[in-house]
Amino acid sequence: MEISVCDRAEIERGILVRSNYVVISIRDPGKKRAKVKQQSGLRDVLFLAFHDAQPSVGFELPPEMKPITPAQAKKIRDFVHRHHAAVGAIVVHCEQGMSRSPAVAAAISDALGLEAQRFWQFYTPNVYVYHTVADAFERGQDIGCT
Repeated sequence: MEISVCDRAEIERGILVRSNYVVISIRDPGKKRAKVKQQSGLRDVLFLAFHDAQPSVGFELPPEMKPITPAQAKKIRDFVHRHHAAVGAIVVHCEQGMSRSPAVAAAISDALGLEAQRFWQFYTPNVYVYHTVADAFERGQDIGCT
């Protein structure tokens, strides 16, 4: 299984994936969905909207900031569980491809027992997004995705 990340511009131009794949498309709330190019091998797209925000103790996010929710993380988990056996790749994209998508990709990689270090080495994953998605996979262990 290949897990990869990209930015919005790249997913809209079209990407080269040499197997069947699915896309997790993350956008900022209030923005239009990315136009994921329908290509051979694309099996499904999960569209989500949340900001690149990290709530922290002692700091309240402005009300217009919408971080990832546990319900969105569960949607990611369920999407991966539904498709991982039938595809060779999962592509995760966000606006810049540097924070939210690598965080989601790292959490998915960890849940599937794949190497996730490259996402921490070459990107700046949003730690809150990572933990929220990783927690959803831990709560859903009975589904059996590894």
